[in-house]
This record gives sequence, C-alpha cells and structure tokens, in this order.
Amino acid sequence: MTSRPPNPSVSIIGAGKVGRSLYQLMGLVGMNASLIGRDPAAQGKAMRTADIVLLTVPDGKIPALAETLATECQDGTIVAHCSGALSSHCLTAIQQAGGRTASIHPLNTFPSVDAALARFNSVTHQSHAFVEGDPVAVDQLTTLFRQLGFEVSHMNAESKVLYHAACVFACNYLTVLLDVSVEMAKQAGLSGDTFLSAIKPLVTATLENLHQFGTVEGLSGPIARGDVTTVGAHLDALPDLDQHRLYQALGQRAVSMVEQRGELSEASLIELRTLLTEGNPKP
Repeated sequence: MTSRPPNPSVSIIGAGKVGRSLYQLMGLVGMNASLIGRDPAAQGKAMRTADIVLLTVPDGKIPALAETLATECQDGTIVAHCSGALSSHCLTAIQQAGGRTASIHPLNTFPSVDAALARFNSVTHQSHAFVEGDPVAVDQLTTLFRQLGFEVSHMNAESKVLYHAACVFACNYLTVLLDVSVEMAKQAGLSGDTFLSAIKPLVTATLENLHQFGTVEGLSGPIARGDVTTVGAHLDALPDLDQHRLYQALGQRAVSMVEQRGELSEASLIELRTLLTEGNPKP
C-alpha cells in the first residue's frame, strides 16, 4: 500500500475532543471515515480494513494501544497518533508488524468537546498540523489533513518534546499570564470579569502586531521604551512576591529582545537589567 487510494478509508480510534472534531471535519468533506471508541473488536477491525488509522487517545495510552493493535495490523496500513509530545517512535510495535507509522499533531486548543466541535465546524479553521514519520505515511497524512483545512508542516521526530513545550508556552502559559494579569487588576480594585473583557482587544491587537512585525520588533511597553522609572514603579507596586519574581524574569527576557533592536543605549540596558535582577523584592 504505497500509493494513496482515491478515497482512502480512515478510522479514528479515540472518541474524545480531538477524535470527534477530526471526524466532524471528515464528514464535511465527504471522507470515508469511522469513529471508534473503546471497543477492542471494532479497533481490531479498523486495523484490518482501514487505509489510515488515527489514534486520538490520551498520550499515556498510546504505547500500550499500539502493542495491542499491532497483532491486527495489515502490511502497509498507515497508523498515526495525534499527540503533540510523543513521536512516531512509540508506534514501533506497529512498524515491526508491517505498518507505516507517523505522528501528526493538530495545533489548537481543545478545552472541551463542544468547544472543539465549534472550532472545527468548517474547513476554514486555519489551524496548522505538524507531522513526522515514515515518508509514505507523512505524504498521505499531509494530503489528508490539507483536505481538512490544515496547513501542514513537516518536523523531526527528535524535536517533538521541545516543539510541544513551545506550544505550552504559546497557549497554556499565556493563559497563566492572563490569570496573573486579572489577579493584579482585582488587587487594584477592578472587576476581574470586566478587566478580562477589556483586555481582549489588547491581546488580539498584540497577536496581530506579532504576525506583522515579529516578536522582537512587535514588543512595546516601558521596557521597549527604556522607561526605567515606570518599571521600578511597577516592581514597587506589586503586592505579591511571586508576581514580583515573574515580572522580573519576563522583564529580563524583554531587555534581551530590546537589545537586539539596537534602539536603547548601553547605559539604559544596564540600568534595566540591574533593576530587573536585583530590584527591591517584597519581604
């Protein structure tokens, strides 16, 4: 099975957020797809009859499931999992059984099934997917996911964990930073809900600036301006030691970014670094 059938049959094993949203997309474009839950018999049948099998179960269950499914694998069947952190190497048992293995990660956030289905209710979702593995599997999965509206990029298996950590910074830790932001606003006497609503245009505009100018050139604010007085006032005003340390750590990174622009004097950079390294931490 080295050439792609005109309309390959696809079986998705794992009826959670990712599995159901991909199955919905496949239905929208008329693919020959099936969605399978925990039924071992149905899973085994999928391995015997489908051209492509996608594993959308939790990361911790993928290696054991691959061992089980390997006994039913047909020569040349494409089997891929959708984990962001695991590489295709965890499907070795299937590869040894004659399958062509890969991993393909749909890059988006899936807080709930309803949210995932709402986000992927058309092929205009503009999401990316990152794929690695057997060249034949990668080629067919690239074609498949592009039909589902994904921009597909290839990557190295050895880079999966670092790639996933990068995704965590972009999504999960952004949420953490906004939680800290809302906490500070509440400490300033504002309504948390009101402030969260108020910063939505700000966050959206920031992302648009990053797309237009990049992260370094898109950085704005007091550190980008070399405004040592304001940065010092911020540090003095923060009521919580954890907030203080986080502000300093992020500020040090911001100084390094501004240095790349070459717009501030060396004296200003040193003053900012000193303040953000030493400062006046709260007791």
